[in-house]
Amino acid sequence: MTNPIPIALPDQPSDELWRALADPTRRHILDLLRDGPRITGQIASEFSISRIAVMRHLEVLTTAGLVTNRKRGRERWHYVNLVPLVGLADRWASPAAATWTRGLLRLRDRVEAEPMAQADPPAGKAIDIALDVRIEGTPSRVFEAMTADPGAWWGHPYLRPEATSLSMEPALGGQFVEQWTDGSALIATVTGIEPDRLLQLTGSFHLGVALAVAEFALTPDGDATELRFTFGAVGAIDEELASGFNLGWRDLLTERLKQFVEDGTRLGVEPGDP
Repeated sequence: MTNPIPIALPDQPSDELWRALADPTRRHILDLLRDGPRITGQIASEFSISRIAVMRHLEVLTTAGLVTNRKRGRERWHYVNLVPLVGLADRWASPAAATWTRGLLRLRDRVEAEPMAQADPPAGKAIDIALDVRIEGTPSRVFEAMTADPGAWWGHPYLRPEATSLSMEPALGGQFVEQWTDGSALIATVTGIEPDRLLQLTGSFHLGVALAVAEFALTPDGDATELRFTFGAVGAIDEELASGFNLGWRDLLTERLKQFVEDGTRLGVEPGDP
């Protein structure tokens, strides 16, 4: 019998994911954060184990990329990041099968939730999102992509259907605008800017009766850039729309902006040459 030919497999980033998900305490932490960001003390209060033990579990989840944290004043806030789990599923499923599966799961969740629906209209919901994205490219390249050519990576379905292009004036008070064939709409205004380091946008972001702030902080990481993104919104926000914003920002930053900077792929409202 001939010996099997050894196959050299690349390092599997999913190993850390499996380790993180193997523990029921860590899975419970992800369940808690799925409902919204929490500070360390709030998470620890849900368990009978020590605060230090909970912090160790959070460290494992952070290393696996399933949790992102932000320091605000004296408190550290933790956010769930389910993007690695999507990649884990895509590893064994074709894109078409994965899309169908997610659609069926969303349909199941909606059907199961319907008997619990209330007659009263839903109350407003706040949005609080944090993402860390590593992009192969200098901070100046990432900043230029965000401000000088937003139409290359920001596009449908995150704009109004009639939108044909985008423009941004990278200066304090500058406008971030979507253009239509016979009109335009203001998405947000530049309320903070430091070239190659910081961009802050404040506006409605098509949320209706709401106010939102998006902040993009860039730091060099060797030949790459670490993008630390936060988005917060308050107002009369539909819960389903809030969930869509979470997924939308992940798509815009971890897929579209990243691909545009790294290999020039244009997935925005203006797919042609700049």
